[in-house]
Amino acid sequence: MLEWQGMTTANKLKLIIPTLYAIAAATFFALTWPVIVESHHVVGVVITVLAFLCWVIARVQLGNAFAIGAKASTLMTRGLYSKLRHPIYYFSILAVVGIGIYAWSLLMLVPIVLLVVLEVYRIREEEKALAKKFGTDYARYKEQTWF
Repeated sequence: MLEWQGMTTANKLKLIIPTLYAIAAATFFALTWPVIVESHHVVGVVITVLAFLCWVIARVQLGNAFAIGAKASTLMTRGLYSKLRHPIYYFSILAVVGIGIYAWSLLMLVPIVLLVVLEVYRIREEEKALAKKFGTDYARYKEQTWF
């Protein structure tokens, strides 16, 4: 399931990005936890925590194939990647959506929309690179995944 041992030190260090996001989210929750807890607070925290866990799992499963920009070095088809083509992007969006649900503020729509636009752009670039490198193998893989 997780391929931690095979990851290079450089790629292990790249796990710092989701870790810093998780620390920032936890700090936000701790500093803003209300006296009267409503359901959206609990739902937002649960979604955020689960999204961060899945984000890290996806990142570790991707192992040394991870790159900041679109780079098609490996066609990952195991683990979360057997059902989702871009779980790191999806779970980063879901984590921010969870924070938005927790905050229950229209102002949170701004970072959510900006992140969705950024991640959709990144997904499209990655799709192009993967299709170019893996051709029909990638087309078959796309047919087997949910999205």
